[in-house]
Amino acid sequence: MPDKSLDQTALEVAGAWYESHRNAKGNVNTNVMTSGMAIGELLRDHFPLTADTIKSEKNSQVKGLSGKLVKTVLSRFGEERKFTSEGGRTSRDTLVIATELAEHITEAIAPFDPTQEQRERLADELQRFFVRRVQLDYFDKKRIAVDIDCKKPVAAIVADILQAAKNRADQPTGIVAQHLVGAKLELRFPQLKVGRDKANAADQQTDRQGDFQLGNTAFHVTVAPAAKLADRVKENLRQGFRSVVLVPESSVQFASGLFNSEGIGDRVSVQSIETFVGTNVEEMALFESARVESGIARLIKRYNVRIRECEVDQSLQIEEPVWMADTTTEYCIMQ
Repeated sequence: MPDKSLDQTALEVAGAWYESHRNAKGNVNTNVMTSGMAIGELLRDHFPLTADTIKSEKNSQVKGLSGKLVKTVLSRFGEERKFTSEGGRTSRDTLVIATELAEHITEAIAPFDPTQEQRERLADELQRFFVRRVQLDYFDKKRIAVDIDCKKPVAAIVADILQAAKNRADQPTGIVAQHLVGAKLELRFPQLKVGRDKANAADQQTDRQGDFQLGNTAFHVTVAPAAKLADRVKENLRQGFRSVVLVPESSVQFASGLFNSEGIGDRVSVQSIETFVGTNVEEMALFESARVESGIARLIKRYNVRIRECEVDQSLQIEEPVWMADTTTEYCIMQ
């Protein structure tokens, strides 16, 4: 029998496999974490673990992997915070990476000829390991930290938030921009339904003409305007919709030139995200300093609500200073 213990051998293999799936920006996809939990669960009843034993009946997904399983495993080890509802089972590469782990684990522990009791114990240890990875690489990632100076114009604060997002290793600037715009629209038009979807959801998936649609106006939010955006705006126009394109201040000139080159420059409104969000917050506060401060707090809080409801990565939330604690997320135009 090898010198290393069964558990130690398997955990070293699991750790190396996990780290091999950390991308260049230092992140690990959630389906890597959930695949590990599922393989741990399958180990209780199956050995050796092979490509065939871990496949679902339709051979397209990992057997037993679901949001329910993931929630059960997290709860088993005292973690009750909300995680991915799908469990990663619908990601196309989940079965591939799970098979990879299963084969590594099988090869590593086969010399031990583990009993049922040993596999049960090892399954617990593997799942404990992956729950800890969820906590470290998902729940405990730092939120976006911004020095919110209410003496600045709100547009400048929005610019600071976008820059803070850009400075992160994963550069989630586009996601942050979309949810800032969404938060602003929700606050400005509380009586209207403003879409709440993952920031990378395609317009076709949401059945809207843009990232947001109010009345017959489509709003497109992007930090990298490109030719396909012009195509989308042309489609809006053909369908009888007005178009508003929101980009960072530094991209307004480029985006305007893009639409001019397509002959539709006078049919689309190109505005900076910073001004679109910032000026409206100040208008709703009737340009009163104290009310503007409250408006900034409501914007940040509403943005964080959207992140909690729409996105898997909760580190996309913005750190809320202590002074925001007593501010609600509700908003109406000041009277």
